[in-house]
Amino acid sequence: MLNRRFPTFYSRPLHYEYNSPILQNINLKIKSGEKMTIVGLSGSGKSTLMKLLVNYFDVSNGEILINNLNILNISKKQLRSFINYVPQIPYTFSGTIKENLLLGNRTTITEKDIVTACKTAMIHDDIMHLPLGYDSKLDENAATFSGGQKQRLTIARALLSPAKVLIFDESTSGLDVLTEEKLIKNLMALSSKTIIFIAHRLSIARITNNITVIDNGKIIERGSHEELLKNKSLYFNLMQTQ
Repeated sequence: MLNRRFPTFYSRPLHYEYNSPILQNINLKIKSGEKMTIVGLSGSGKSTLMKLLVNYFDVSNGEILINNLNILNISKKQLRSFINYVPQIPYTFSGTIKENLLLGNRTTITEKDIVTACKTAMIHDDIMHLPLGYDSKLDENAATFSGGQKQRLTIARALLSPAKVLIFDESTSGLDVLTEEKLIKNLMALSSKTIIFIAHRLSIARITNNITVIDNGKIIERGSHEELLKNKSLYFNLMQTQ
């Protein structure tokens, strides 16, 4: 069984077979309950690094440890019940909103749990404006909802999961800046969750104030917003473009 603490280490390069290394000299520790943001240019390796946590593909060198247990010795089902990776493009299916929220989640979830998760994800009010509320039907593409609403729906689903670690990979990209800021602050208040944001918008990094900068597959900076601005390196340059 995995316990609730979550130290994670990465080391040595990551390769796909027959290709040059994608990630190199990565050594990263993530503590239980930590909230952090990973930033970098497109193609820098941000998503690759996080997908390794849920064993989407294997490393050719190095290891990933959870409480000193190699993830290769953990079943994917157990690992992914502990770590929930939420991609940028939300997944919905034909069924009620409630059925979409409960996809892959525990059977013991109550109505109160659902409402709490949806309020945290800032989708509850949108749902209640529909004639049938949580019993409203969605088609396969959830055409009733905008892209940002679908993202918030999948965030609520992740909050209902048993996962203690949540990875949000550009999962708020469809939101306006004000809504995104309120949502991120709601997520930051979840002391029982370890949360990792992968973001292009550096406003998220500023809120978490715990930032890892990746460039060309390497971690080149770590620190707070103010510390990284003082460095006047890649993070500083990225800030100038936003």
